[in-house]
Amino acid sequence: MALIDEILKWSEEKLPLWQRDAARRLFQQETGLSAEDYGDLYALLKAAHGLPNPLGLTPEPLKAAHLPTILPAGEKVVLQAIRDLVHVNRIAPGQKLNFAQLGLTVIYGGNGSGKSGYVRVMKRACRARDQAEKVHPDANDPAALNRIPKAIFDIDIGGTSKAVHWTGDSDSPDELAAISVFDSHCARAYLTTEQDVAYLPYGLDVVENLANKVLPELARRLNEEIAAISIDRQPLQHLVGETEVGRLVNALSEKTSSAKVKAFSTLSEIETATAKELDAALAEYDPAKKANEHRLSAGRLKSLAERIETALSWVSDAAIDKLKKITDATITANKAEKQAAEALQSGESLLPGTGEPVWKALFGAARKFSTEVAYPEHVFPHITGDAKCPLCQQPLNDAGERLNRFEEYIQNDVAKAAAEQRQKLEATKIKIERANLSVGIDDSLVEELTLLDDAIASSIGAFERDIEARRIWMLQNLNSYTWEDAPPLGENPRKRLRNLAAHQFKSARVFAHAVDEVKKKSLIAKREELRARQNLSASLDAVLGLIERLKMRQALKACEQDLKTRPISDKSKELASGAVTVALKNALDEEFKSLGIGHIRTKLKDRNDKGKIKHQLLLDLPTTNKLEQILSEGEQRAIALGSFLAELKLANHACGIVFDDPVSSLDHMRRGKVAKRLAAESKQRQVLIFTHDVVFLQQLRDQCDKLNVSPLFCRLEANGGFYGNVAEGLPWAHKSYGERIDFLEKAQKRFEKMPWPANPSEELTSEMIRQYSFLRATIERVAQDFVLNGTVQRFKDYIDVKKLKLVIGLQEAEVVEILRINQRCHDLVEAHDPSSAKDEPPPTADELKQDIADLRKLIKDITDRRTGAAQ
Repeated sequence: MALIDEILKWSEEKLPLWQRDAARRLFQQETGLSAEDYGDLYALLKAAHGLPNPLGLTPEPLKAAHLPTILPAGEKVVLQAIRDLVHVNRIAPGQKLNFAQLGLTVIYGGNGSGKSGYVRVMKRACRARDQAEKVHPDANDPAALNRIPKAIFDIDIGGTSKAVHWTGDSDSPDELAAISVFDSHCARAYLTTEQDVAYLPYGLDVVENLANKVLPELARRLNEEIAAISIDRQPLQHLVGETEVGRLVNALSEKTSSAKVKAFSTLSEIETATAKELDAALAEYDPAKKANEHRLSAGRLKSLAERIETALSWVSDAAIDKLKKITDATITANKAEKQAAEALQSGESLLPGTGEPVWKALFGAARKFSTEVAYPEHVFPHITGDAKCPLCQQPLNDAGERLNRFEEYIQNDVAKAAAEQRQKLEATKIKIERANLSVGIDDSLVEELTLLDDAIASSIGAFERDIEARRIWMLQNLNSYTWEDAPPLGENPRKRLRNLAAHQFKSARVFAHAVDEVKKKSLIAKREELRARQNLSASLDAVLGLIERLKMRQALKACEQDLKTRPISDKSKELASGAVTVALKNALDEEFKSLGIGHIRTKLKDRNDKGKIKHQLLLDLPTTNKLEQILSEGEQRAIALGSFLAELKLANHACGIVFDDPVSSLDHMRRGKVAKRLAAESKQRQVLIFTHDVVFLQQLRDQCDKLNVSPLFCRLEANGGFYGNVAEGLPWAHKSYGERIDFLEKAQKRFEKMPWPANPSEELTSEMIRQYSFLRATIERVAQDFVLNGTVQRFKDYIDVKKLKLVIGLQEAEVVEILRINQRCHDLVEAHDPSSAKDEPPPTADELKQDIADLRKLIKDITDRRTGAAQ
């Protein structure tokens, strides 16, 4: 198994994850990879290179949990039993299949007995190479479809017993992986490039098949997919030219930016209009005249925009705010004026005209007289002490407070301010009423505008009406002062007009350039660039599709790096050279001879690989183009079996080994050789054999007798709607005469315990007659195996003449006794239709006991005489 570990280490260090997944599949699937496996691996290969993985597959790489375990020197694992299988086919619950800890255990099971269920669990649990057959739950129970199979193994490790649990959804326990399970992939013969028949040690076929089967198949699929990708550029040749688009298309590759291509193919409204202008300018007969017309048009549009802006300024939100401030100031001034008048009166009855201009002049003269002549050192009005009125020259007394009111009124001059504010408001109103808010658009201008923008003329008319509605509302609010719910203004066409004007100016320049031959060439080049972009837009899907195919093709080609077989082939040769030794050669020769294929000899072949001498183990056979023309299926099976035993011999451990129908495809001669070899091996280690082959079963018994090996036999049966019911010993047909007599005595004791009734039922009668049928068959087996000492036996391909030395002549009384017991059975069994007139009762339990005892006595008498004769 050291080679397996070396392969694992190499895969972990050198192989990408998807190749390690392939190695796992190759190891676990004896019959080779399926189409589904190759499909999965191809998807994993592409996913590893960033390609889409629609199924979301993830690699499950080969790991130690998939491989047999190497135990420390001197330590061994032995199976004691497998029990309590759950959700394994329709295996009966609570079953326990025991194994002999040393020696041979043979588990016999015919078709439909449940043997495959046990074998599949053991292959999975012990990490056999053959993992192709999954362990399924009961197919007849829909509810069990997703249930996980489970089993318990009782094992012995270095003298210590323990129970190991196995479940189908997790890695098998390492202890069980020390048990070796034979399958046909234990070794492989193959044809080399030099037409030699080479031998591959266990596990090396994984590396060989990875290089020689998996990678070539994936390379084939990859090449097919690459070849199916069309990268034909002919449909895009019309885009190639001396433009930026032309150069881009000509250089298309997997690195081309799709975003850049999309950007080139998308023309703005301005660029689309420019393309039309260039077409028109370059087609114009008199471009100079057109340039002048466009300049004049631009001027008219600009003036119209300015008129709209001027009209808008009268009714804009800013103008409304300004007007609102004027009305607010007027209201405030009027209120102040009223309050000042009330303060001036202060409840007194003043002379008419008080507060008017004449009065203000009189009061101003009094102030000047007081501050300049009468009381220059006091602030006016001077009302303290003996101060007198500057007008009447009388003491002020209580009039000082009135004089202060008059002075305050004069200083504030509220009435004047209010009058001025009312004048300002009236002037503003007159301006708004007289303002010319018409934008001045006549029919000719409407026609010109419609040619440039079929909606702008109506937009201008609507905007002009909105302006007038606002003016009316503003004038109304000069009286109401409410300023609520100002009429909204629609879209201002000024910006559109200015853009149109700019466009006309630009067009004028284009037409002007068309007059100049040098500048005209520039216009032509610009037009071609725009045309190329328009053509690219029409073919955008085709261009983007080609880019994606180029990217896909390049991504697929990047996968080729992972499909180079040389490194893996070189590693295979290196591993083979290390695994091939003289000891292996000699072990193979010895095993091939013991299995009846001694004509297949091995030979070591040296070869020089880069200066190093490496060994190759060949099978000395004639060569041809097809291996099946050299080796029969049976010979290939025998080679695999011999290789398994040879490598096991060199592995230096004594753990148990398991065989599942090891003689499949072998003829009867080689089956006997295999039986002999496995019986011999059971003297060295635990050997478990599952078989349905009755001939091989008998051959195993014969070889065990010859080698003095005491095998443990058990059988699997279908019973009560379940399969895999475990029973001790072999089926009746394969029991020895001694085992049969024991069986009959046990049945007799059951009858005796009943006790036997005087008038037995029909069911009891049938059961008794059945025992006599068994007794008759036992007599025949006594005649074959005891009286004739096994000299002639069924299933044997030869007569064992040597056994005649223990065959002695029978005495007449012994012959008569054999015939008597046989005739008694013959008269009772249902092989013939009995006479209904007789209607005799069946034998009793005591009579059966006596007949069995008579047979035992007969055997003892002959044995005693045979012993005496031998002495």
